Amino acid sequence: MKFLKKASLAVSIAAVSFAANAELVAMDEATMSAATGQAGIDLDVTLTGTNAVSVGEILYTDTDATDGGSLSLSNITVGTASGTLTINNAIDVTSDGIMNIATGAVSGLQIGVGSVDLVNTSGVNSGNLISDLNLTMDLGVSNTTIGKGTYDASGVFTADTKTVIDSQSAFKITSGSFSALDGNVGVSGITFDDNGGNVAVDTTMWADGAGFNIKVNSIVGDLTLGAVTLGGTTDASGVFTAGPSIGSVAISDIQMAGATITVSGH
Repeated sequence: MKFLKKASLAVSIAAVSFAANAELVAMDEATMSAATGQAGIDLDVTLTGTNAVSVGEILYTDTDATDGGSLSLSNITVGTASGTLTINNAIDVTSDGIMNIATGAVSGLQIGVGSVDLVNTSGVNSGNLISDLNLTMDLGVSNTTIGKGTYDASGVFTADTKTVIDSQSAFKITSGSFSALDGNVGVSGITFDDNGGNVAVDTTMWADGAGFNIKVNSIVGDLTLGAVTLGGTTDASGVFTAGPSIGSVAISDIQMAGATITVSGH
């Protein structure tokens, strides 16, 4: 389970950075005392500017003693171009012992990744997979439950023997772009929606002896790549200019229902 350990570390680092940069105020004893007996906790996260949250690097290293390299995600940012954006969260624990997190809708969330690179055992980048990834998204209302059981759409609870993260969410990519393979492939005008509206996503996640599992219960949407370019040139100062566009790509009526992804070590 080497991957899960490193993934957990990466998530922990991202969580610490998020808390520090999103200007969350820690509850002192008096505040906690005042909250006692009330129905749950409201947790509001306000993002200011395009770099409200930043992570320098997330590095996954394959610890194979004979042939282990790394995968690097660098210059990760989360923010908004519209000044400020507040994500409202309501957290409750039900009588069934299930944590419920309800998140409100927001518009104009921006996510950026500067570079995704392969790194050899000497620590030198050996290949660029993605660079300058930028996505602008709208998030719909979402509901996440965590515990040994799930609720269906009508609120009926079904107990489970394992701890499950069950999420019903919605989002829409309103614009996006990235480069790939050392900048020689460019994609712009990215959108992902469901007939112009938000894409509804229903997922269930859990861990067991097989590994970490992600089951996509349902997702339906339409993907558009507004322009795809191939090739390019770099001038004497190192400035890269993308090659000509080969056209656009539209993929309609993408559907997933019941597909399960399992991540495990080997």
